[in-house]
Amino acid sequence: MTGTTALLGKGWRAGTERLDAMVLRFATRKHRLIGTSLLRVVIGFATILYCLSDYSKRRFLWGPESYNSISTAKSALPRWGFSLFLWGHSTVWFEIVFHAVILVSAAFMIFGGRVLALAQAVLMWSLHNRNQDVLEGGDNLAQILILFMVFTVSNAYFAPGAKRRRAEMRELERPTTSTVLHNLAAFLIVFQTAVLYFAAGYWKITGKVWQDGVAMYYISHITGFQMSATYTHLMNNAFLGTAISYFTIYVELALPFAILSARSWIRKANTLALEGMHLGIMTCMGLVCFGLLMIGADCTCLRDDDYRSIERHFRSVKDRIMKRSRPLLPERGMTPVAMAAGRDGAVDA
Repeated sequence: MTGTTALLGKGWRAGTERLDAMVLRFATRKHRLIGTSLLRVVIGFATILYCLSDYSKRRFLWGPESYNSISTAKSALPRWGFSLFLWGHSTVWFEIVFHAVILVSAAFMIFGGRVLALAQAVLMWSLHNRNQDVLEGGDNLAQILILFMVFTVSNAYFAPGAKRRRAEMRELERPTTSTVLHNLAAFLIVFQTAVLYFAAGYWKITGKVWQDGVAMYYISHITGFQMSATYTHLMNNAFLGTAISYFTIYVELALPFAILSARSWIRKANTLALEGMHLGIMTCMGLVCFGLLMIGADCTCLRDDDYRSIERHFRSVKDRIMKRSRPLLPERGMTPVAMAAGRDGAVDA
């Protein structure tokens, strides 16, 4: 009995020690910095693209004299919805707010930071709520993720001063409220993304057209989503259409399990498959902003170590290619005539 109690006590202490170490790591070191930085860039770029793609029609789509009147847009707002575009009927006010969306999105994409993230959230919500008829679907996820990004360090990479910022974070690795908020927000972004994909996969697998493998066939024949006849022609192939339908369900349902997996190659493979799926949606169906926003969300599903291992892999491949091609390249400072003379001299010797 005493031995059993001692074993239980030892196991309990080991469990609490692991839990303490996990909590301490969560509070002292910021995680998923690369993923949140990539998400920042994608959200800013997608918002700019969304505005500029219909720039010449901006007053018709979002202006005070739009077909979707201000009173109609107000009635369509969700319970806690708002839009700066609905604060006045002045064309000047509309132009100021619309161009502020573009400028703030560009600044957020380049510089990042919590202040710009908050400004991006306000202006992006305003743009989306002004006319919900022209949204593509990724806006719902973007509206949620941008709120979480207000609490993250979104400019640790791909921003001016990012290297210095990372050095300061390494020097100040101690439990702080800022670190806890960043990690909590980053994991909530990943959680929201995983839930979205799992729910999408679940609803697909319960639908008859997806079970029969003909969903992609029907989607390719929707007039509004036909970018080219090639896409429709490919989906007419029963084997290809069925394979892509089942592949879509598989990668969506697998994402939560891939995120929790201890094997990095599973996370990388699943994320790469999702990126390929959305690139296909962008090129074949024309849902560019939707695809971009989903790709940005996918980027947060990989850990910083995953990105570093990918970088090391590409560098090793690049080095191997350079080593193999180096003998074929002329030495620096040697002309073709000098190289030929050197070869002749070597032969004569």
